[in-house]
Amino acid sequence: MMHTISAFDKTTELMVFEIEIPQKNLPELKVIMAWTEPEDEIFGYDLSSEQLQKLEELLGQKIYDHRYDFQLSSYA
Repeated sequence: MMHTISAFDKTTELMVFEIEIPQKNLPELKVIMAWTEPEDEIFGYDLSSEQLQKLEELLGQKIYDHRYDFQLSSYA
C-alpha cells in the first residue's frame, strides 16, 4: 500500500503537488493517523494541522502552505 500527501488549492480545488510517504515510515504513519484497524489505512483522510506537522517532522521537509488543503491518500 502506498500513501501520499496531496495538496489542493483552496480556490481552484486542483491538486498542486503530491508527496509519497516511504513504506519504511508506515509504523510512524499509523501512530500519527491513530489507525487501530488494518483497514484504516485504505481510506482517504483530511489532515489536521497537527497531523501535517508530525508528517513534516517524519519526512524531514516543510509541507504546509496556507493556500492549500491537505489530504492523505492510499493506493494499492
